[in-house]
Amino acid sequence: MSAQKAPRSIVVTAVLAVLVTAGALVTAVLLRPDEPDRALPGAGGVPTTAGAASECGPSACQVLGSQPVKGTTAELLADPEGGQAHLRFGGLGSDFVLESALAPMEVAVGQNSLQCVDGALAACLVHGDYQGGVIAELFVAPGDTWRQSDRLYFSDAGRVLLTQVVGDAAPEVVVVRHECASAAPAAPGCPRGPVLAEVFELSGKQAGCTKRYSVPSQLRGWPNVRLTEADLRPCPVS
Repeated sequence: MSAQKAPRSIVVTAVLAVLVTAGALVTAVLLRPDEPDRALPGAGGVPTTAGAASECGPSACQVLGSQPVKGTTAELLADPEGGQAHLRFGGLGSDFVLESALAPMEVAVGQNSLQCVDGALAACLVHGDYQGGVIAELFVAPGDTWRQSDRLYFSDAGRVLLTQVVGDAAPEVVVVRHECASAAPAAPGCPRGPVLAEVFELSGKQAGCTKRYSVPSQLRGWPNVRLTEADLRPCPVS
């Protein structure tokens, strides 16, 4: 009998090991927001139901901010504490509401947490404070329908924004960070080290970085950073 049971025990042990490893990988993704090129599980562009449009968790949604974009209105919704963020397109009564990936991370948003840029390829950014910095989620409308990016963008220097950098019809995501952030975010002296602005296309592809600056305020236009394609160069290798 023991000879027959041994293979089953080995199989059960192997399955448990796989499940534990998978859980650890998901946890690692959520705990390393300093790596914006990592895909996030569960991100998508499926709107919530009409009933969910008025509820942010157990509380009724409140409109914290709104911006006109792509011929309609984007509204940032949240509970009274700024949690459970959603983005509604179309204004009051619309049932096209996307739950932000920041909601399950308990990131609080505020009146200034929504930024939209109109154009042939429109985009909106929702951001909030997270682990001593700022984390942001991107929403894009490549056609008539809005969808969420599968990435989050983290700035340990407190600034993520949408702005036109390269010469095309779409804005870019600009992330201001300390140079050592991606390689060793907990390294002594990292928060006081040089900063740079890292630029991403809406697809998530890295477009380049600026030179190093001693402090963020040296970036042109800070905090509304203004860059041109001429400011970009290859990013430092982590």
